Amino acid sequence: MATINGFIRSYGAAVRRSERDQQRRNREAAKKFKEQQKQLEFQNVAQAVSEWNNYVQILKSVHKETSEKIDWIKIKNEPRPTEPIYINNNEIEAKQRLASFKPNLLDKIFGSTNKKIKNLENQILIARKKDEDKYQIAIKDHKKELLYWEELHKIALGIEQKQTESYLAAIQYFEPFSEISELGSQIKFVFEENHIEIDINTNSIDVIPNYELRQTSTGKLSKKNMSKTNYYELYQDHICSVVLRISREVFAYLPIDYAIINALSEMVDSQSGHLENKVVLSVKIIPETIEKLNLEMLDPSDSMRNFIHNMNFKKTSGFQEVQKIQ
Repeated sequence: MATINGFIRSYGAAVRRSERDQQRRNREAAKKFKEQQKQLEFQNVAQAVSEWNNYVQILKSVHKETSEKIDWIKIKNEPRPTEPIYINNNEIEAKQRLASFKPNLLDKIFGSTNKKIKNLENQILIARKKDEDKYQIAIKDHKKELLYWEELHKIALGIEQKQTESYLAAIQYFEPFSEISELGSQIKFVFEENHIEIDINTNSIDVIPNYELRQTSTGKLSKKNMSKTNYYELYQDHICSVVLRISREVFAYLPIDYAIINALSEMVDSQSGHLENKVVLSVKIIPETIEKLNLEMLDPSDSMRNFIHNMNFKKTSGFQEVQKIQ
C-alpha cells in the first residue's frame, strides 16, 4: 500500500539511514584521531592536519545536524495496511493463448498439434506458479509492513496520551542518539508526562585530543601538546554542542514542553579521592527557544546563556561540579 510504504520510508528507513551515515562519518573521524594519537611520524602532513581539524570541528558541531521532526498525528492516522489480493493475470493470459490456439496445416500434417497443446497447458502451470510466487512475496511484505504499522501506531497512540513508556519506545525505535554514542557519550533517560530528564556520561579522555597539529611554512608537521586552556575550551564546546543536539533530537521525536539535560564528567571526589561522575552542566531547554537560535553560527558554550542552566567553568581548570536543575 503506497501510503504505509511512504510513511515507513519517511519515518523509519530514511531516519535510520541518515543516522547510519552520520555514525559512519564520526566513526571514521574518531578512528583517524586514534590512529594519529599513536603515530610518531606522518607521511602526508597536509592530510594529517586536515583530519585533525576535521575531527575538532566535529566535536564542536554535533548540534548542527538533527533528525526530521516526526509527525505522530500523521502516523496515528495512517490506515492499517490492506492485505494483498491474489491476482492471476499470468495464468489468465496463458489460458487465453491456449483457448485461441488453432492448429495450422503443418501441425496437422506432422502431428504436432497435441505437443503444442501440452506445451500451452504446461505454460498455464508455469504462469500459475509465477502468480502464486508473486502473491507469497506480497504476503511476506505485507506481514513486515503490518508489524511496522502496529509498532509505530501503538507508539503514536501512547504519545498522544502522553504515556512515558511510549516516549521510551519512540527513542528505542528510532535510536536518534547513536551518533553521539560514537563520540563517547552514554545517555540515560527519565521520562515525565510533559518533560524528560537526561543524564549524559561523557568521556573526555578518549574523545578530546590533547595535542595540536599544524603545518609549518616549510611544509613540515608541527605536533605539540594542546594548552590546558584550549583543551578545556574544546571540551566545554563539545559538551555544550552535545547537549544542544540531544535536546533537538528529543524535540524532534517527542511532543514535550521541555528537557532537562545533565552532563556528567569524571572528577576526583574530595572525600574519597576517587574518580566519580559529577554533574558539570545542567540546563533546561524549551523547544521554542532553541528553534529561534542560529545553530550554524552560534558558539555552543555561549549559547547556554539562552537557557536556565548551572555551569561553573574556568579556563585554567575546566568544569567544576554544579547542582542539577530541579
